Amino acid sequence: MRFILLFFLMICCISCGSTFVEYDYDKKAAFDTYTTYQYDLTQPTGLSDFDERRFIRFTDSVLQSKGYTRTNSNTISIEITASEYETTSRNTLGVGIGGGGGNVGVGVNGGIPIGGREQHQVITIGFYDMDQEGTQIWEAVSESDVKIKATPDQRDQYFKRLVEKIFKKYPPQ
Repeated sequence: MRFILLFFLMICCISCGSTFVEYDYDKKAAFDTYTTYQYDLTQPTGLSDFDERRFIRFTDSVLQSKGYTRTNSNTISIEITASEYETTSRNTLGVGIGGGGGNVGVGVNGGIPIGGREQHQVITIGFYDMDQEGTQIWEAVSESDVKIKATPDQRDQYFKRLVEKIFKKYPPQ
């Protein structure tokens, strides 16, 4: 019995918190020539003020580790947009009873919903070449599950992992 319970708990933990990232880029862009960047925050990002600061802080860390410098005379402009949507949990626990005798059988079953609502977040980050009139050169779109009642430390860890995954394939090879 303990093995079955442990197995179901492990499956639940593995299935939660997945992040998917899709990339697109301009094949003609010379990514090795870009050295400076700045954020275009003229439009709202869709993130809370705290989450926006977290996202920018971790993005700065990753980009600076790749040799980029944040300046006002930038070669890359970075735009961030985010949206969230909510769904109900699709997990159910099936319960059924039945009986029969002779050549007749009767059964009834149903599903009991497990879990509550789920929050999902879509973040799009776009890079624009400022030397070529703001032509878009790279884009990443991430979709991930967000813990609704996360502590600030948990949100820090979430955004750190998210930014690392977004920039895993930047610059493109």
